[in-house]
Amino acid sequence: MSTVTTEAQLRVDDREPDPVADGARDRLARLMYAAVGGGAIIFGALSLQPFLAQAHRPSLGVSWLAWLLVCGLPIVSALLSRRAPHSVLRALALVHGAVLLSALVGWLILGAQALPQEVGSPWILLFVGVACVAIAVAERAYLVWVFVVVACTLSGLVRAVTTPNVRPALIGVEDGLYSLLVISVFIGFTLAFRRSARWVEVAVRLSAVADARAASRNARVRERQMIDALVHDSVISILLVAGLGRADMAVISGQAAATLSKLDALSGPIEFEMVPRSSVWLRLQALTAQLAPTAILRTELHLERMIPLGVGEAVLGAVGEALRNSVASAGVGHRHRVTRRVTVRPAGGGIQVLVTDDGAGFEPSLVPAERLGITQSIVGRMQRVNGGSAVVSSRPGRGTEVVITWLPPAAITALPLLAIQTSDTAAGHDDTTERPLTTPRPVTLPGTLGLSTPLARSVLALFIGLHAIFAFADTERVWLSLDRVGEVLALLTVSAAAVWIMLPAQDPFPRLRTVGILALCGVSASIMFLQVSPLDGRLFAHWQLGAVTLVLVVLVARGRQGWAWVGYAALAVATILWALAYGMPLADSVNLVMQNAGTLMVGSLFAVGLRRSARSLTLLVRERGTRASAEATSSAEVEEREMQLARVNALARPALERLMQATPLSPAEEAECLLVEASLRDAIRARSLFVEPIISATRAARSRGVEVTLLDDSGDSALTDVKVLAQLVAHELNDLKFGRFTVRILPAARVELATIVVESVEHRMMIVASDGSTSDA
Repeated sequence: MSTVTTEAQLRVDDREPDPVADGARDRLARLMYAAVGGGAIIFGALSLQPFLAQAHRPSLGVSWLAWLLVCGLPIVSALLSRRAPHSVLRALALVHGAVLLSALVGWLILGAQALPQEVGSPWILLFVGVACVAIAVAERAYLVWVFVVVACTLSGLVRAVTTPNVRPALIGVEDGLYSLLVISVFIGFTLAFRRSARWVEVAVRLSAVADARAASRNARVRERQMIDALVHDSVISILLVAGLGRADMAVISGQAAATLSKLDALSGPIEFEMVPRSSVWLRLQALTAQLAPTAILRTELHLERMIPLGVGEAVLGAVGEALRNSVASAGVGHRHRVTRRVTVRPAGGGIQVLVTDDGAGFEPSLVPAERLGITQSIVGRMQRVNGGSAVVSSRPGRGTEVVITWLPPAAITALPLLAIQTSDTAAGHDDTTERPLTTPRPVTLPGTLGLSTPLARSVLALFIGLHAIFAFADTERVWLSLDRVGEVLALLTVSAAAVWIMLPAQDPFPRLRTVGILALCGVSASIMFLQVSPLDGRLFAHWQLGAVTLVLVVLVARGRQGWAWVGYAALAVATILWALAYGMPLADSVNLVMQNAGTLMVGSLFAVGLRRSARSLTLLVRERGTRASAEATSSAEVEEREMQLARVNALARPALERLMQATPLSPAEEAECLLVEASLRDAIRARSLFVEPIISATRAARSRGVEVTLLDDSGDSALTDVKVLAQLVAHELNDLKFGRFTVRILPAARVELATIVVESVEHRMMIVASDGSTSDA
């Protein structure tokens, strides 16, 4: 199967998130339903005054029912977002959308008359964006855009039939297009992040498969090295001494008994002293009180579980080192008091501890190699525990997060087997090189916005074109007259800010660019303050306020929420002073900025929710990788240990049991000990060559007095197919009556496969190619 399979897996259609526990789309959808509910609360508050003024149209009961449903359904979804099934949340979103469309149609049928200027525009229009985003969380992309277009069209029609303006059609078109612009920004965020979640799910699985393979290889190497060390230090030495007759049989007997006991212990289940998970929490409280007394502790442990004592000790040691590092370094050069948090929570039957601070942070890549606090005392300590892991994340000025996790192998849910190949395997390469476990890059909000996508460019074009219409829709004035120069400059300035903020940048948005964008927004607003009066009754006469607000919404999404609000505060103060200078009452001056403030508030809430989602997705990636690695490690350890012990027992146990008798060995028995010792050395030094018929041919040759040496320099990338080479080696050995015979498998990077050296009646050396053909050296 080719890499096309992988791309097909990535092109998952845009549908309701699968109800898979702890899935990327699951977590994202739940957080976004909560964010939509928060937006409903904000716009519900903003709509209250116009609603009360318009509630009698067409009837009081119908109006209250519509307001309660349109405002209340997303709030109910937010309250249920953590626990309710996705089918329930999706149904609520669809009902919410249907209620909104029904209310808009009902207004066209029952309330198609101009509203007095003092009661404002229809309150229902404030909720169009909330319903559209709710649908964007629940439905496929094309259905979302159909709903958005229909909703914005209906909202424009409602605005047209209810405006007292003399040009209702223009007002309806402008209002509908502006709604489309604002809503498209939030829909773009939502769909881009959903797309990122789908990529994360597939990438997590691909990464988990790769990590599982690497973990399996590493575990097999560790087990093989452990068994080989036991064989070399105990079994081989005993057999060699016994075969050469160089020690007292009583001593050899005791050593043989001890060696068999070690082999038997390895064959049985590994036993751990277990302690309750809550005891780790209690000890953690005491440790934190000792090292960081002001730290905020929280536990999410509810069910009691047992964990190995060694795991608890490793977790406490890693947490202690993390707290010591935080106390020593987090406050250095930091202006504010550092807040530290220690959170303990369950993790797949195991335990996870998060140690965070909002201090100075650091750049992990700049930590000197000789500083072992992170690499050994935190990460290394947990990696030495089966099922343990630790991830340290930090950035200068952004604090530090340490995630310490232990997952019991028996409780790890098996990942689904995917018929997906990586680019290496698809190209025909055998992925046998050992690589470290993957540390996924954190998911970030700006990294998922797709600011250079066709959708982003379309929204940008709509932003510029629509505000050009707002600026020049007054047909009574000449477009390019001198008194229009200011408006043209204002439009060009805010458009430049919009383009600049859409360009790729790091997260958070660079400070210098942030200041530049705010300056452009300020210049645009200042120019318009000189061009128009706050008393101008045209619908979008003060278009600069909405334009600047939308730029600030994107700035929030790009990680500069504080700067965005500082910019909006300056805009609000300037707008109020401008309005007061023209004699506008204070209440009316504040109203000029309130609705735009609601848009920015919803944008900020949205950005906070998406950033929480990003953190949640990052933790998911780490957890999935840890689970896959821990499961693969456990399985590989058991399989490799059983295989290696079976080999050792088959070869050496009869001889060791004979040595336990403490009676002198016959010459034949001594020779047998030496033959077994040599076979065990072959199994360690020439793993790829320790196959039939080489094993039998080698034993027979040694029995005839031939000195046989088998070497394998291919490393851990052992050969999978040595049939041709095995037949060749066996044939040469069977023909050899005396002398020396050496076969060596060459390193994996070499073109040739192996060399064979025969020293007997004649000396010769053969080079074996990868296809089994031979040539004389």
